[in-house]
Amino acid sequence: MDWSKEPVPVSVSAANYSQLSDEDLYNRVIIDPINAHPEPPAVAKPTRPFYYLLLPGEVYPSDVALGTVYRELESALEKRGYFNAIYQKTPANTQPKVDYLLRVHFGERPWLTPIVRTDRVTWGDDGLVANRHKMNLLSVSGSSYDPRVGLSTEEVMRLNGMFASSIANFGLGSGQSFGLFAPASLWGSFGSNKQLWRDFGEEDQESQNFYLFVVEAFKLDDVTVMRKRAPCIWATFIAVPSDRDMKFSSVLRSMIQTATPYFGETTHGLQAYEVPHGKVFLGTPVEVPGAEKEPLPRE
Repeated sequence: MDWSKEPVPVSVSAANYSQLSDEDLYNRVIIDPINAHPEPPAVAKPTRPFYYLLLPGEVYPSDVALGTVYRELESALEKRGYFNAIYQKTPANTQPKVDYLLRVHFGERPWLTPIVRTDRVTWGDDGLVANRHKMNLLSVSGSSYDPRVGLSTEEVMRLNGMFASSIANFGLGSGQSFGLFAPASLWGSFGSNKQLWRDFGEEDQESQNFYLFVVEAFKLDDVTVMRKRAPCIWATFIAVPSDRDMKFSSVLRSMIQTATPYFGETTHGLQAYEVPHGKVFLGTPVEVPGAEKEPLPRE
């Protein structure tokens, strides 16, 4: 099959942490169902410009240089009223005010569920996976486990062995099958924590390869004062399965442009698009006051 003629499956998950309680965040990201083939939302008209600096986060293998990644993102963010502060320098304004630091993670890596984090991301917690997330599962996966990431084939095989051993220890023998994951009573290390069992694997947890693009926004003032404890204001997680014969460079623009309406917003569940090659979904276009080279004066 010629995949170059097939639609690109782009998913978008976004959260404005500053506007959500923990319960709202969990409900919007985890509980809300996948929204297949959604109508792109209208792009909100910016009331004033915001200025940012770009910083690399976790960079995974890809065929795209960092500078190219930044240029694609800059073009999309201008539609939302965000401008790279580097380009705002003038003889009269040698140090333009910076509102946000934008941390960008991108490239190809194994993943399971391409959604934003539902814990409170901070500047010091600088990875796609929390530094200390479900640490009691270290003995299983060899690293901090996150149910969004899933497990490798080797880790799934290890789990099979551990459950088989647990079943044998309980004297059930090999005649009873519980699938990949056994009831909680058969693995004492999980105890009675039902949430752990729900998170960890009533269903297949083996990850697949994705092209990922994640933007996390932090207020510069927060980072200056709070340093590592500075909270993430908003985040957008964009993903495309990389199991087709497509390069990251061929889908990057579609990924970023499709997610443009969601920068700084919160999605209701995972937004799943099928984007035709050569097209992007931008929602309802609006005119941004002022030219891109001369953004709105700051208030």
